[in-house]
Amino acid sequence: MASGGLVDRIAAEYGVHFISHTRRVHGRHQSKARRTCQTLLTKHGAEHLRLVFGLINTAENRGNWSAPCFTAVSWLVLNKPDWVERRGFLDQFDRIDLEALLGSARHINPSAPTLTLAVLLSYELDKLLETGREGIAA
Repeated sequence: MASGGLVDRIAAEYGVHFISHTRRVHGRHQSKARRTCQTLLTKHGAEHLRLVFGLINTAENRGNWSAPCFTAVSWLVLNKPDWVERRGFLDQFDRIDLEALLGSARHINPSAPTLTLAVLLSYELDKLLETGREGIAA
């Protein structure tokens, strides 16, 4: 099967469908990031893409299906695998407001919001995971 169909099937597993880049997103189930997801699928495989979709699909972050969010979450998964494997990681990840973080990234560095989002996401998760570890040790 062509990987184009696979990227659509993976998105459908999470209730997401891709729309043309010329249309406006209406609702939390649409995304214009098909090309980004296709690239992630080609470079890192279907399981990686499913993990990225799953992280973005948490209760508080569902609907942040933009290319910068996909790329930043993918970067996090690839560069911090020990975090992803921690107990309670998904709960900690869901405490982060991806939409607000992306807004901050666009404000801080309008020329490179994706890279800035990846850094901000890493900092926020590091703080949350450190706090969680201190709570367990206490």
